[in-house]
This record gives sequence, C-alpha cells and structure tokens, in this order.
Amino acid sequence: MLVLLFLTFCVQFTDLKIGFVKITEILLLVAAPFVLLGKLNKYVVHFLLFFTVMGVLSFWTTSRLDFAYIEPSFFKRPYWITISRYLEIVTCLILCNIAFLYFRSLKKSNQFDRYINIFIDLNIVLTAVFVFVYLLVVFEVISINDTRLVYSYATRLRGYFAEGGPFGLMLSFFFMLTYWVKSKKGRYIRRIFLFVVIFFMAQSKAGTLCCVVWLGIENFEFVRRKLKPLLFPIITISLIGFIYLFININDMYVKEIQRVKQSVLERPTDRNLILGRVSGFFITPKIITKHTLLGIGTGNYPLLRNNKEYRGFFPLPPKNIRNIDAHGYGGIMDILIDNGLLGIIFFFWILLKIFERVRKERGKIEFLLGFVILFSFGVQIHFMYPWILLALILVKKYKDNEASNRLKINP
Repeated sequence: MLVLLFLTFCVQFTDLKIGFVKITEILLLVAAPFVLLGKLNKYVVHFLLFFTVMGVLSFWTTSRLDFAYIEPSFFKRPYWITISRYLEIVTCLILCNIAFLYFRSLKKSNQFDRYINIFIDLNIVLTAVFVFVYLLVVFEVISINDTRLVYSYATRLRGYFAEGGPFGLMLSFFFMLTYWVKSKKGRYIRRIFLFVVIFFMAQSKAGTLCCVVWLGIENFEFVRRKLKPLLFPIITISLIGFIYLFININDMYVKEIQRVKQSVLERPTDRNLILGRVSGFFITPKIITKHTLLGIGTGNYPLLRNNKEYRGFFPLPPKNIRNIDAHGYGGIMDILIDNGLLGIIFFFWILLKIFERVRKERGKIEFLLGFVILFSFGVQIHFMYPWILLALILVKKYKDNEASNRLKINP
C-alpha cells in the first residue's frame, strides 16, 4: 500500500519543488542506489543505457552549438541543463523499475486486480478532492487566489501541474488504466468522471483526444470484426476525407501564420503566444532541419530556441521566462529534437524489442501503443506516469476472463 501511495504522489504532485528540483525527483534520486544495485528489468536497463549514451553524446553536440542568450541560472546553462534532464529521466526509469517489481510481486500472490484498482481509485479520490475545490471556486465560495489548483485562464483545473493540459493528459493515463476495472458499470462510471474532468474542468484538448484515441485502440478488434464487410468503403471514404482535410488544413495554416505574425506584433510579451506549442510549431522544424542526425543535445531546446535563426519573427522572451520553454509536442519530439534521427531510431528499436516480447499477450500491444500515444500528445519524456504504464506492460502474462469485445491477455 505504501508503494501505491508513493506512485500516486509521483504522478499527481509533479509541481511541488524545492528550488528548481521536484520533490519526487529528490526522493527517487535518494532511492537510486538501492534500486540500481538491485534487480533491474532488462528493458529498463536498455532505456538507461540509451539515455546515458545520448546524454554523453549530447556533451559533444553542445560543444558545437552557439547559444546566443544564456541566463545566469546554474541549472539553465549548457551542459548543466543536459545533466539535469538526464537525471530527471533516470528518476523516471527508477520509478518504472519500482512499479515493475511491485506489480510483478502481486502476480505471484494473485492480488494484481485488487491493487491496480486501489491505485486507480486512490487517484480518482484525489482528483475528486481537486474537483471539489474547483467547484468552490466556480461558485465563488472561495477566491481563485486562495488555491493553486485552479487558475484564472478560463477557470481551469490544473491540480499540481503547471496547466490544465498536462493535468488532463495525466488523467487520460488513468482513463486507460480503467481497463483493469472488471465491473463494466464501475469502469464506465470512472471513465465518465475522468472524461468530464478532462474535457470540462481541465479543458485539456490533448487529454480529450488521448481518451478518444484510446477507446478506438481498445475496441479496434471488436469494431473490425463487426464492420468487416464495410471495411473497404470505410477506408475509401476515410481516404477522401483525409485528402479533403489535408487541403483545407494547409489553407488554414497559411492564414494562421499570418494571424500569428499579427498577434506577435500586438502581444510581444504574451507568454502563451511566444512560448510553447504556438512558437514551437515554427521553431522546431527549423531546429530539426539543421540538426537532423544527432539533434541539439539533451535538454538544450529552451536555450537554443532563443537564437534569432530559429525563433524568426517571434520576439526574445522576457528574462524571467526566457529559458523555461518547452515546445509542447511531447516526448517523441523531445527525442527527435534532442538526439536526432539516431536517437529516435534507437528509442523505437527498444520499443520493437518490447513489442516482440509482449506480442503474444493480447492487450499488451494496445498498451504499448498507449505508451507511445501519451508521448505523442504532449507528455514530455521526463514525465513519470507513462513509465508506470511501461512497468505494467512489462509485467508478465495476466489472466483476464472478460468478454471478447474487451482487451484480453492470454493466461
């Protein structure tokens, strides 16, 4: 039970810090010697070796870069920012191994179902507490300034995350995990609650889309069997629709570029405009194009994105937020930007090895896709909860007696 409470703390309270360092990372770094000297899952070792090699290679990459604007902050300087990001990733792998060993031990005692449901419900109860505070703010029982759980932009619930978007993505992780709730009624109630919080309170577009995509993945085989006679017409209509959308989206982006350029002139200090996904949409392609093979080095994006050659028409951010930016496009893009094609190839090579390991266990492939989806929809590579999902994927065969229209894992 203590392990479940610790996992919950690591998942939910990411923004609790001492200075620049998260409390969860401090705790995991303290635990690192005991974990790393103990039993390690071989795939955790593979990822540890991968990120270590990429981190070392990043020092050479960094030495060849020109950073136009460097702030005096110790942890936001070249080389040091690489070490900081590497240690963040190591804490994720430590947590992954802790979760793996814990849930694997439950397999032996046939308590996996019970404790995975306790883990889900612990986080749902905690989320319900956050929702209660949110409602108090909405109905003006307390002021929005009296709590950090809700912030003023459209009155969004964010929990202990920086914004509502990341909070919603974290909840979509538990939306996936509700697969293990055997009672259909219980599963539906939990999913409806999580979806309402994600869509209406956190207002997380990425979290909402993640839930929708997961439902598609989870029920793909069932739908494919039922709609097999209509498969060709559906593919044809989908292809026509995709072409139509592609043409119109391209036209929309041309207009959007002009709109963003005008908005930058009008709001040159707007943090939501000049940082994150909006500016990242223009900056990251330039970085990837110029540093395709080896990337720019682990963690260097918030430093290098300020160079005029990359930020283009975007102004230099104010000093207090200059080096805190993230592109907002998730962990897969993190690896591509930081470590280039070489990094992304080896990252997916490890995932391929995991796929070969679990492909005969029905359901595991879907969860492996879920792991990738989380990193594709905005979750950064150093966020902890996707690595707990990986731990569950790595736990060996799980018996599931549910109906055939749900995911199954062979006994």
